[in-house]
Amino acid sequence: MKHIVEIDNWVRRDNYLYFKNFANSWIAITSEVECTDAFHRAKESNSSFFLYYLYAVTRAVNEIKELRYRTDKDGNVVWHDTVDVISPIAVPGRTFYTVRIPYKEDFASFYREARHIITHIPHDGDPYATDKGIAETGDYDVFLLSATPKLYFTGVTYTQMATGHSMDYPLMNAGKAIARGEKLYMPIALTVSHAFVDGEHVSLFFEKVQAFLNEVHL
Repeated sequence: MKHIVEIDNWVRRDNYLYFKNFANSWIAITSEVECTDAFHRAKESNSSFFLYYLYAVTRAVNEIKELRYRTDKDGNVVWHDTVDVISPIAVPGRTFYTVRIPYKEDFASFYREARHIITHIPHDGDPYATDKGIAETGDYDVFLLSATPKLYFTGVTYTQMATGHSMDYPLMNAGKAIARGEKLYMPIALTVSHAFVDGEHVSLFFEKVQAFLNEVHL
């Protein structure tokens, strides 16, 4: 469910009004999470490490209200009770297909549904059908996470719509986990609208991702 924000009574009113007309009000930060135990737990149980960290990221987003603020198609500032994750998944013989995976707080339930969705991708569909469907509804109750498991990076710059376009959900990328000594570290790039999100919320996001990675298992 979405809720319309009353701007005049909103604690972020001044922040929002200051940044809303910037040509680019987005901030981008890349940091790392330590993923050693999560990586090995996934491998030992023959599970998907991708879905382990996808869950950790999705739960972190859903536990931080500022990451659930959006501008809807009518220009209203809204916040959503929960948001789903969309992710481009590689399709053999093609490029990729973007899927939408519903948020579930219970990891086992999230994992089962995500696994089903990813393993039932149509081979002849429009790779942007999910994105287009979200744009048609105009609620943007999602965030994006792309995975580049073969590439370690220290920063990412995203493509963006025209100035003033309301597609302002958070954009993320998770990269290759690399070893430093006995530990594995994975970069995560986060791009968000500064009208909705401050550095405090970005820091909290990485803290929560780390905490959920430390505990998640099947």
